[in-house]
Amino acid sequence: MGLFEDKLKLQHFRWPCMPITARISTKSSSPSCVWLLVLPAHVFTYLGLWDSFYKKVFPYIMAKMAPAYNHKVCKQKQALFSNLRTFAGPSGQLTLLEIGTGTGTNFQFYPPGCRLTCTDPNPNFSKFLLKSLSENQHLKLEWSVVASGEDLHQIPDGSMDVVVSTLVLCSVSSVQKVLAEVLRVLRRGGAFYFLEHVAADHSSWTYFWQKVFDPLWKCFGDGCSLSRETQKELEKTNFSELNLKHISVTPHWIPSSPHIIGALAHGRTSFALYGSSALTTAMTEASILFFRTCLALLAMPIYLLSFLGIWEPFCRKIFFPFFLEKLSAIHNRKTKKQKQELFRNLPDFAGPSGELKLLEIGTGCGANFQFYPPGCKVTCTDINPNFQQGLSRSMSQNQHIHYERFLVAAGEDLHQVPSGSVDAVVCTLVLCSVQSVNSTLKEVMRVLKPGGVFYFLEHVADDHSSWRYFWQQVCYPTWKLVFAGCCLTREIWKNLEQANFSELKLQHISVPLPGTPIKPHIIGYAVK
Repeated sequence: MGLFEDKLKLQHFRWPCMPITARISTKSSSPSCVWLLVLPAHVFTYLGLWDSFYKKVFPYIMAKMAPAYNHKVCKQKQALFSNLRTFAGPSGQLTLLEIGTGTGTNFQFYPPGCRLTCTDPNPNFSKFLLKSLSENQHLKLEWSVVASGEDLHQIPDGSMDVVVSTLVLCSVSSVQKVLAEVLRVLRRGGAFYFLEHVAADHSSWTYFWQKVFDPLWKCFGDGCSLSRETQKELEKTNFSELNLKHISVTPHWIPSSPHIIGALAHGRTSFALYGSSALTTAMTEASILFFRTCLALLAMPIYLLSFLGIWEPFCRKIFFPFFLEKLSAIHNRKTKKQKQELFRNLPDFAGPSGELKLLEIGTGCGANFQFYPPGCKVTCTDINPNFQQGLSRSMSQNQHIHYERFLVAAGEDLHQVPSGSVDAVVCTLVLCSVQSVNSTLKEVMRVLKPGGVFYFLEHVADDHSSWRYFWQQVCYPTWKLVFAGCCLTREIWKNLEQANFSELKLQHISVPLPGTPIKPHIIGYAVK
C-alpha cells in the first residue's frame, strides 16, 4: 500500500515514518468516544438551549484564556502590528476595524490615537470590551457593532485603513465572504492583518488529533474548527499582495499549535509587513543587490563567456549534462525513500491492457528509471539532446522497463505526444527551469488520459521570512546562468493549485543538501 490506495481513496500522503496518520481520510469520522462527550451539547442544541447558554459563558472563558495566549504570542503580535502607522490616511489618523474583537486582547498593540471600530457577533463580550478600553486609553473607540464578519453592511465601502482579525477565521461560516467584506471596507492602499490557527500538515500526528477533536472543539469553541486550511482561502483572494508565515505556538502538543501570521495588501504593490519597516525592506534589497554583485564578480568569467555567446552551448553540451548526472546521484540518495513511496502505486494506473504508459518530462540522465515498475513503457522527453552518455548508462542499469521513444522537446510543447495517450506523467527537478510552468501543466493535462496522474518532485522558494530565501534571491541570477535556467525562487505549488486538476496532494519537505539553496522541495501528485 503506497501513496495511492485503491486509486486515490487515500486522501493524504503516507510516509514511512507516519503510517497511521496517512490512513485517515479527510472525511473520516472521529472516534465515537469524542461524539459521546459532546452528545449532551448536541441534545441541548437540538432543544434550542445550547447556543443561548454558551454564548453567555464563552466570553468568560475567553477572558481567562486570552491573557495566557497573548503572553505566548506577544513578540509575534508586536512585530506584526509594529508598522500600523504607515497605513494612516491623509489626515494622519489611523482608522482600524477589528473583526471579532472579543475581549479586546489586541488593543495594547495598536498605536496611540488609533480610531477603532469593533465588531463581534456575540453581544455578551461588551463587559470585557469596556474593561479592555479602560486599560488602553491611548485608543479612541469610534463604534462598536454587533455583526458577523460575513456581513459588515454597517461599515461604509473603502472607509478603513486597516482591518485586523485574530483567531476569528477559524470559526466564521464562510472565510471567503469575510475576506470579500474586508476587501470592500478597506481603502486602496490599506491592509488586512491576521493571526489564525490552522490545520497542521496532513501527514502529522497533530493533524490526526485535530480531526479527532474537531467536533468537541467546535462545540466548546463556539464553532471554532481545528482543521481549517485558512491559508488556502487567503491565497484565493483578489488582494494585490499576500505576506504569510507559518509559526507554531507553544505548547506544541495542543491541536491548535499550528498558526499563520501575516497581512494582505489592497491595491498596494510594494509594502513592508510583519515587523519590517520600509527602511528595513530597503536595506534588505540593498544587501541582496550587494551580495549579488559580489557573486557576479566571482562568476565574471562565466558572465564574460555568456556575453561572447560561448557559455550557453558549452553548458548545454558538456557542463550541465556532467553536473546533472552527479547531482542526480546525490539527490537520489537523499530522496530515495520519498521517491519509492511516491511511485509505489504506479502499476494501479495501467490501462485496460495492463500496460502502463508513462511520459517523463525532462528525463535528463534517467535518474528516475530505477523507481518505475517492470514492463512500464516509457516515453522520454528533454529539451537538451546532450544527455546520451548518462542516459545510456541508466538504461543499461534499468532493463526492467521498456523504452518507447526519445523526444527532444520542451515541456511547454509536447505536440509529438498525442492527447490522452499516457497513464502517468513524471516531472522531477524540471519545473524550476521551464520557460512557463503553466504552459507545461497544460501540456501535462492534454497528454494524460482521464483519471491519469501527474507525479512531481521540485525544489521551490523558501518561506519569505527565512534566511534561505534571502540567499535564494542573492544567488538567483548567477544560479540561473550557470545551471541552464534553473530558478531558485519559483513558488510552483501555486501553479499546481491553479491548474485544473481534479485532485492535488502536495507536501512541503526539506531535502538535506548542505551548502545549497535548494533544500525546500514539494512532492506529490495531481489527478486529471
